[in-house]
Amino acid sequence: MRISEKVDQLNEYVKQTMKHSFLKEYVTNPILNQDKGILAYCLLKEADLSDEKLQENYAAIMLVQQALDTHETILHITSHQIKERQLTVLAGDYYSSLYYYMLSHCEDIPLIRSLSIGIQDVNEQKMSLFYASEEASNQAAIVKNIESALLRQVALYVGKKEYIPFIEDYLLITAVSQCPDSPFSPFFDSLKNEALRLQSLVADLSQPQAHKAVTETRMRALSEASHHLLREEG
Repeated sequence: MRISEKVDQLNEYVKQTMKHSFLKEYVTNPILNQDKGILAYCLLKEADLSDEKLQENYAAIMLVQQALDTHETILHITSHQIKERQLTVLAGDYYSSLYYYMLSHCEDIPLIRSLSIGIQDVNEQKMSLFYASEEASNQAAIVKNIESALLRQVALYVGKKEYIPFIEDYLLITAVSQCPDSPFSPFFDSLKNEALRLQSLVADLSQPQAHKAVTETRMRALSEASHHLLREEG
């Protein structure tokens, strides 16, 4: 089974866990971040986990990510949509509660600690972004930290600190590519060049290296997931 297919399968499990009839009626169906899902899966595969344990840990990671993403959407809801704002907060809190419920069953204290640090880091970085200067480079650095905070901690959890630079670059590229009109748009071309550099790294994996950031098959899967970043604009 391809990595992307396995991630789709795991995401279905997460979505089933997230189902709630009342929220479904009033809140937009959640869309799990496929890029972060692939990274989370690849990282967890580096640990010696059973399929059941991997599934539970993956679900916990994606639930807390979804809770953070859902709370983020509140910023895009107008003051006239009070009910929608309240229900969006409720949805984010609901996903958070599912995350804690799931972790209570898997009893993985190191993962709980790691994700808690990641959550704290995300919230601190969001505050920094609010007070940051208007220079795109400063804002881009903060966005990189926000996007990668949870998965940086997962990398540390599985003992793969060397993966972190790739995770940070990859998630910044995907974040900016989805928002070409954002404050980071002046960096869009340079980020596409960074995507090309990462693709080149994949091609060079056949050469001996003292420290490979990720295995060849997993790097290729990540490269395939981001191939749309390399298309010509216009």
